[in-house]
Amino acid sequence: MSDTKISFLGPQGTNSEFAALEYDPNAQLISSHTMSEAMMNVEKGISEFAVCAIENSLEGSVNEVIDILINPKHDLKIFSELVIKIDHLLVGKSGIDLSQIDAIYSHPQALAQCRESIASLGNQIDLIASTSTAAAVESAMSIDNACAIASYHAAKQYNAIVYKKDFADNLDNFTRFVVIGKSLNSPSGNDKTSIAFTTQHDKPGSLVEILHLFSSQKLNLTKIESRPTKSKLGTYVFLVDVYSHCDNEPLKKVIKDITEIADWIKVLGSYPMID
Repeated sequence: MSDTKISFLGPQGTNSEFAALEYDPNAQLISSHTMSEAMMNVEKGISEFAVCAIENSLEGSVNEVIDILINPKHDLKIFSELVIKIDHLLVGKSGIDLSQIDAIYSHPQALAQCRESIASLGNQIDLIASTSTAAAVESAMSIDNACAIASYHAAKQYNAIVYKKDFADNLDNFTRFVVIGKSLNSPSGNDKTSIAFTTQHDKPGSLVEILHLFSSQKLNLTKIESRPTKSKLGTYVFLVDVYSHCDNEPLKKVIKDITEIADWIKVLGSYPMID
């Protein structure tokens, strides 16, 4: 076991734990009740890193993680990323008659990703949100006529019976996890940088002007989205991912130019890109 400590969304058996083990099989893992808690563990020095889901191919961004990363009060950085295929199973204690189940537990994203499969069961079923898919299995295993939507990893952890495999509505389901630390990663030659900024609200065309800075340096944006600033209705934080490291001269120039025309800018991290 290494000296590196990594916080993850617990309990044991979550996709977050699986992702943390994929990133560093020898790390000391620290279970957290929420992804926010895992990230704050890094800020407090309890762990060197936190592994958190940030984007799902079906449900989109995980706002809880993004909102902490873009918060000026927190100086956390994306250090690395990895992508995990998500396989949802319907699991529960032994002896369950699926025609009689009246409750399904899971994380809200997992419940959303299995809407049609749940409806196909034909029952009047209460959908109960859990903090994680592993916590959902833990709950379902103690209740009659209840199941959980979870992974093989979670089912094995709690000795649950698998009643239905491939339970997701869309099997092409992947989640991007980020490894969050306090420092930027070194250039690898194949990097991505995540940047957040706010535009001058009273200046027409300011977003277009900023986006043009990237194209003028022949930098390729792979993602752009927005989050509310939470300070004033109709104002937004824009987030972009760009193919480059923030220490590379073209992007360094763009960041400098954005600083001069934007209200605020924050480099969220530069890290090796997943092929």
